[in-house]
Amino acid sequence: MNYFHNFWNQIFAYRHDGEYSIDNMAVERAIRPLTVQRKNGLFFCSPKEAKNSGIYNTFISTCLQKCRNFRDFFVDYVRAWNRGRRDFGNLVRLVYAPCA
Repeated sequence: MNYFHNFWNQIFAYRHDGEYSIDNMAVERAIRPLTVQRKNGLFFCSPKEAKNSGIYNTFISTCLQKCRNFRDFFVDYVRAWNRGRRDFGNLVRLVYAPCA
């Protein structure tokens, strides 16, 4: 009860601000393909294949969420890497682009 009492305003913030959504359907739609991939991952032959699939799906999902074409992001990432950039945090920020 203390938790509920302490976070009352945060729990019902959606009633006061139109930016908040009452449900998380956008998140559920975003992770559905990953769930299917996880089930298919039961048939990977090695841990290396499973790891590579996880990395690939993470990049794809991030690009989709940020309205960025995966191929364009990957080309930019590889070009920056070839120019000698090794700051992974800033390289990953290349994915952020305004949604149209």
